[in-house]
Amino acid sequence: MITLFLCVGARSFRPLWALEELGQAYHLQLLPFPPRQHQRGYLEHNPLGTVPLLIDGAVRLTESAAICHYLTTRHGPS
Repeated sequence: MITLFLCVGARSFRPLWALEELGQAYHLQLLPFPPRQHQRGYLEHNPLGTVPLLIDGAVRLTESAAICHYLTTRHGPS
C-alpha cells in the first residue's frame, strides 16, 4: 500500500489530492512541522527530514510535483 508522509501547510497537499483523484488506497502519516525537529524517528524514512514523502513498495519520492507525475504515470488510467 502507498504511504504518504505529510505536514499541514506544506506542499504535501498536491500528492494527497492526486491520490484522491486517482482513487488509490493509501495510508497517511501526519507529522508535526518541521518533522526533522519534532519527529526524529522520521529521519529513518527520509534522512533529509523533508515532506512530503511517498513510499510505494521500493519507490521513495520526496518532491511533490515528481510524486504527482509518478502517481499518474504508474497508477493513472491512461
